[in-house]
Amino acid sequence: MRLLIENCVVLDPDAPRGIRTDQNIVVDGNRIESIGEQRPAVEFERILPGHRRLAIPGLINAHTHSAENFLRATTDRMGLEPWLVYLFGMCGPYSPRDHYLSIMLGNIEMIRSGVTGVVDHFWMSPAPNALAMNAAMEAYRDSGMRAVVAPLYRDAQYDIDYGIEDGYPLADTFMAKIGSHFAPLSEVLGMLEDFIRRWHRAEDGRLLAFLGPSGLQWCTEELLQKSLDLARRYATGFHMHLLETRVQDWACRRRFGKSGTAWLAERGLLGPDVSLPHSVHLSPSDVEHLAAHGASVVHNPAANLKLGSGLAPIRTMLDRGVNVALGTDGAASSDNQVLFEALRLAAMIHNTGDPDPDRWISAREAWRMATEAGAQVMGLADQLGKLEEGTLADIVLLDLDSPHLAPLNDPIRQMAFCESGASVRSVLVDGAVVMHDGVIEAFDEKAILEEAFEATSGRPVRGPMPPDVAEAIARFTAFQKDIVLKEWKQHARP
Repeated sequence: MRLLIENCVVLDPDAPRGIRTDQNIVVDGNRIESIGEQRPAVEFERILPGHRRLAIPGLINAHTHSAENFLRATTDRMGLEPWLVYLFGMCGPYSPRDHYLSIMLGNIEMIRSGVTGVVDHFWMSPAPNALAMNAAMEAYRDSGMRAVVAPLYRDAQYDIDYGIEDGYPLADTFMAKIGSHFAPLSEVLGMLEDFIRRWHRAEDGRLLAFLGPSGLQWCTEELLQKSLDLARRYATGFHMHLLETRVQDWACRRRFGKSGTAWLAERGLLGPDVSLPHSVHLSPSDVEHLAAHGASVVHNPAANLKLGSGLAPIRTMLDRGVNVALGTDGAASSDNQVLFEALRLAAMIHNTGDPDPDRWISAREAWRMATEAGAQVMGLADQLGKLEEGTLADIVLLDLDSPHLAPLNDPIRQMAFCESGASVRSVLVDGAVVMHDGVIEAFDEKAILEEAFEATSGRPVRGPMPPDVAEAIARFTAFQKDIVLKEWKQHARP
């Protein structure tokens, strides 16, 4: 389809004042054919009025967990380790339709706030299964969103094992016993290979399938090596949590006798196809390893703040040339899917960590995290995250009469510091109109919401907490607090 966005303002960081006015954006199929003042004298199948509209590249949410859209606003004042106990203990089982609906809830929120692409580190309850994976891809297909689905899986729990070894009373909790029920690795990898064959680059490349090991402290070396081998065999990506908390850093140093990042580099488990959400507890030498191997990091400021995990060394990463993207993380830890909020946090929270304002994260650097850096994580560098001829047509139109954008003094700074997503009016993904003038066209939003409300009404999080879950949370809270205190004292400056 040939489409025209007529007479709009285009965000252009390299232009005077950061914008180009009176522009006509021609979309042919799924790519931008041209951007210019001259309106082409050809027929268009659809014309979108661009008067008082600011065209920006669609934002890319480079890390989330879609199942948590059923679990938003269910916790506070919990570190990650007890929070995980709550999550596993209270999420309940998900049917394939539950996963579909949970994804669609997140898609509604993301579309309405200007996100066109997402990396879903897709956990399933009670265990990874093909029906859930297919339901996830069907949801992203039906929504019109551009998506990477990286099914999450693991085969170990070194953090818990070392805690038990050190005398913490974790062994008889339901959380510790999960480790006795992991499926054989060969079975899981076979299922993932089938998933990749079916879905990778489906819908003309709009849907992608990645490998998604859970985290370094939850995976054996065999799982990691074979997963990366599988990813490279099919020219896809590898997406894994890295060192989100002090407990994880403690467990990895206990396991390897060195930092987890150094071990990954030593084992050949880093590369341009590897993206590492969080990456909070990294030393300068760890950052050098990431830079040397071209691996990406996904910064998740909201979740890291809420769970008290810490601040990732983003300035050091940017200075060393590491590609740093931006994510919301799951809606049970952030607790939304609004990337503009993550953008604002990324542009501000690091200011308190360095006395030199010249080293703070600039609005332009944060904007790149939300756009071009996310495209690199998706394996689509130079094809997404900017509005140029030949790039994929993932375009968002914002209302220039919105109070967030009036007056338009500096559009990049207003994206980083002012915009909330409330100014979003129209969204195109892969050249197709997903939402126009505030109405989602790709699917029946009202029907999805009604079904989702019904599906969530009887879930465990709506009821009382079982005693075994409460007891496990208490024990993991004590374990987490003690390890964090010991690690903090050990690494505190004299």
